[in-house]
Amino acid sequence: MGISKPYEKVKKLNSLCATLAGLVLLFITFSIFVDVFLRYFFNRPSIWITEVSSYLFLYIIFFGTAYALQQGLHIRVTFLLDQFSPRIMRILELITSLFSIVFCFVLLWQTWVMTWTAFKEDWTSPTMLSAPYAYIYVVMVVGSVLLCLTFVLRTILIFMGEEPEALN
Repeated sequence: MGISKPYEKVKKLNSLCATLAGLVLLFITFSIFVDVFLRYFFNRPSIWITEVSSYLFLYIIFFGTAYALQQGLHIRVTFLLDQFSPRIMRILELITSLFSIVFCFVLLWQTWVMTWTAFKEDWTSPTMLSAPYAYIYVVMVVGSVLLCLTFVLRTILIFMGEEPEALN
């Protein structure tokens, strides 16, 4: 089908972002370990690890959401769905996907506005680090774009009668 090829490209990009999220998680884990070690053994905690770790947590979340969607790893309430026929389940999947697309576009719009404002007004964190918020917030825009793309392409595939999970 014509939509399968773009979906495959988005899936590869989502997989790359999920790998980056894993590397960021590894960095955060190692950094916190070092900070704990410095604090308890040398009584010299760092001033940046806690703040940077909390900012990088956004990267983990927003780099991983589209991948979780494409793999079907997001939380679903299925005990009611099991009572319906496959046709009704597909219709419900389309309806919930359409609502999700609307949510994703609102999320994208709001994160874009916030990121652009942070860039334009040069927002920085009110800490010693003075981290520029625009570089922290930009991942929310990137993650929202990937999530929107993944939802739209999956919804088109479901509408066409294909199962996106079968394409994994």
